[in-house]
This record gives sequence, structure tokens and C-alpha cells, in this order.
Amino acid sequence: MRSFIALEMPPEVKEFAAGLTRELKSSGADVKWVAPDNLHLTLKFLGEVEEAALPGLKTALEAACAGTRTLELSVEGCGAFPRLKAPKVVWLGLGGQIEQLAGLAGAVEAAFEPLGFAPEKRAFKPHLTLGRVRRRRKGQKAPPNGPLTRALAGLAADKGPRFLARHVVLMKSTLTPRGAIYDPLHQISLA
Repeated sequence: MRSFIALEMPPEVKEFAAGLTRELKSSGADVKWVAPDNLHLTLKFLGEVEEAALPGLKTALEAACAGTRTLELSVEGCGAFPRLKAPKVVWLGLGGQIEQLAGLAGAVEAAFEPLGFAPEKRAFKPHLTLGRVRRRRKGQKAPPNGPLTRALAGLAADKGPRFLARHVVLMKSTLTPRGAIYDPLHQISLA
């Protein structure tokens, strides 16, 4: 089963993200937008795992979260990877206790490495994915990204709600033609 480790977002963050997504959709860019209910912060993508591995994954997650307190976070701005003028992933930024969040992500990486999960090579950049710009097919003319870039630039400094991250979740992801369906497999409460 396809799985990942994440922080789920509270309703107020999902509502804020839905409002931004509506604004960004008006740019006309060809983006596959994430459903607001699926909004989360990925701490580690695990990929395909056997169901028999679940007990070990749960134990590793509990070890990674031990001693981590509830995190005070906030929504701060939006942008795109790899850069604003060439967007591939549209994201919502996070602020607040980012160093502690990075520490939690590092603890997750360290706890899962002995189980055979390679550590992420890229630096941890906490964000919520709002959408992915669709790739054009061979021979297809690229849609202009200018309107999306301008819309993102106009929203780059927007601030959203503050919230407490209280749980870390081992999540199952089932891909369907209508989008991913997420099911929590195990939840750890932060102290």
C-alpha cells in the first residue's frame, strides 16, 4: 500500500487554502488542484509498503514523535517550485515553530532509515501543496504561466490562520481517477 507520514490540517487552514485555490483557478492555468480535504504537510513519503510492515512503521513513528510537543504554526504566503516564473508545484507556506517542525521531520527520517527508507536528499521545506501544473504532451503548445505567476506574486505575502499541529499520522494513499483518497492508519498525539 502507498503511504506517507503527515500532519493533517485543521478546518480553518483547509478553508483558507480553498479560498486561495479559487483565486488561483481564475488564472486559467492548467493545474491539478488538491482537494481541500486532502491538504496536509508531508513529513516523509514512504511509497509502497507491505501491510506486514505496519507494526514496525508504527513503532518507528512513535519513537520519532517521542518528546515532541504540539507545534504552533501559521499559514504564510504562497509560491511555486522550482520558481515562480516556471511553476510546477503551487504551494502554501508555513511559519511559526519551523525549527521544531524541521526537527520532527529529521527525527522521522532518522527513525525510518533503519527500516530501509532512504533519507530525503532535498532540504526540508515545509509547505502545503495546493496543486501541480500539468505537463504538456509532446507537440502540445504550453499554456502561458504568466497569469498564474502574477496571481501567485499577488498572494505571496498573504497570511492565513495560526493553528496547533497536535497529531502526526501514518497515512495510506489510494490513487483513483478522481484523485487520491487518504486513510489514517496510525495517529500519534504530540505532547
